[in-house]
Amino acid sequence: MVLLGMLAVSSVLAGWLSRRKAAEKPVRVMMFIGYFWLLTFLQLLLATLLYYIGQRFFLH
Repeated sequence: MVLLGMLAVSSVLAGWLSRRKAAEKPVRVMMFIGYFWLLTFLQLLLATLLYYIGQRFFLH
């Protein structure tokens, strides 16, 4: 469920970021894909760091 939420957030933000730029449709699609994967990996990195910090410092 959390992963689906991450994908939804990435989709919405990537759509918003790619629509702000004035470009042709194929360029916007490529920008959407780039933003989508960038945001997805950033969210996964953040979730991993929070999990590690929680395991390391708070759950012992």
